[in-house]
Amino acid sequence: MILGIDIGGTTVKFGIVSDKGEILETERHDTLEHSKSPEDFIKLLISVCTKYTNKHDGLKGIGIGIPGQLSLDRQTLVQANNLESLNGTDVVPQLKKAFPYLIVRMENDANCTALGEMYFGGHDKDDFIMIALGTGVGGGIIVHRKLFIGSKGNAGEVGFLVVGPKRQVLENYLGQRHLANYVKEELLKPENANSSLKFESELTVEKVFLAAKAGDLFAQGVWDYVGTLIGETVVGLAHAYDITKFVIGGGVGKAYELFKGAAVETANSYFSSYYKADFEILPAGCEADTGLIGAASLVLNELETY
Repeated sequence: MILGIDIGGTTVKFGIVSDKGEILETERHDTLEHSKSPEDFIKLLISVCTKYTNKHDGLKGIGIGIPGQLSLDRQTLVQANNLESLNGTDVVPQLKKAFPYLIVRMENDANCTALGEMYFGGHDKDDFIMIALGTGVGGGIIVHRKLFIGSKGNAGEVGFLVVGPKRQVLENYLGQRHLANYVKEELLKPENANSSLKFESELTVEKVFLAAKAGDLFAQGVWDYVGTLIGETVVGLAHAYDITKFVIGGGVGKAYELFKGAAVETANSYFSSYYKADFEILPAGCEADTGLIGAASLVLNELETY
């Protein structure tokens, strides 16, 4: 068993995760309440971890997923926009001091998600790039079953690749809020007046998904637009990293079946036969509490290395 910690801007989740990716026990704490100072935050982590280590014999380690940039040695949170009070906190050394007999590993949350997909997503891939389409757009690069983190430790920020007709970063198109705003703007055009979405008082990405499934032609066109952007993105990534397998997850990623065709068609329009030969875009296999499962996967990956 492994203790996973998923740190977000709103909630800190703790969970006991089995070696098979089963979440056996969880609890949540308010992030803002416990992050007024680094001391308060570390106190929360140590307190909850102590409870679980006393309760469960044989814990293999503690895995921590956190948003933002980390130090190259993965010991310190360098910068997180939603957790500014914790910037510069040496999280791992303090937990390692409290639990010297356990593996303690920390990683960017999107990288954790990629590892979780490697172990529990069901795709059996040792080399792939994870693209997480949620509130923002994150990513993680897996090469030979290891995270590729770059020279300074923070590679994989696929959401900041410049693509699309407006030459903006991918997150500005496909982050949930940005995508919803795009749909609202398109609905103002006369040619889209017949869409069922015109009558939605509060437009969400999920409603666009449901409308497309119900046959709304405008909504289906939105997902073709999403697929085109994803296709452009994976072309650059494939050439940069020599990787041709891509796993798409996150809230927007749940519409995989609706955008896959446009994504594959767009990518193949640029790819040579070398890339086309084994190019795949796959849906994320992990569904619930991906943050906790990904955090626990850090410990599994450490054990696999040694």
